[in-house]
Amino acid sequence: MLMRLIWHWLILAFGLYLVTLIKPLNISFDRVQDLAWAALILILVNTFIKPILIFISLPLVLLTLGLFLLIINAIILYTLPDFVHGFHVPNFTSAFFGALLLSLITGFFSGWEKRRSRRMDVSPRSGKVIDI
Repeated sequence: MLMRLIWHWLILAFGLYLVTLIKPLNISFDRVQDLAWAALILILVNTFIKPILIFISLPLVLLTLGLFLLIINAIILYTLPDFVHGFHVPNFTSAFFGALLLSLITGFFSGWEKRRSRRMDVSPRSGKVIDI
């Protein structure tokens, strides 16, 4: 469980770093520690606050067939500098496209991790097999 949390934290920190490399977005950080704290805060917000936001905005999420979740992700990324002062998001448009890219990056790596763990579960546990 702890390894999975650390893995997701590293994926999110790497995804945030990749998003900050895209110059037109103007998303930046001052120190590497700020990037690590931002990833940790995002994990906590996505775990505890995001389900509440989804529940409150459920009619909009259903009406837009889930596309409003992108707006929720952008709101979360846009408010992140209020909690991590060394992380900077200049405007909502940057937050929207940054959240979209961050979702794609973390989705790719999380999917890779799930495929890897599923492949490990298929391997035989012991050499003792009963064939009928």
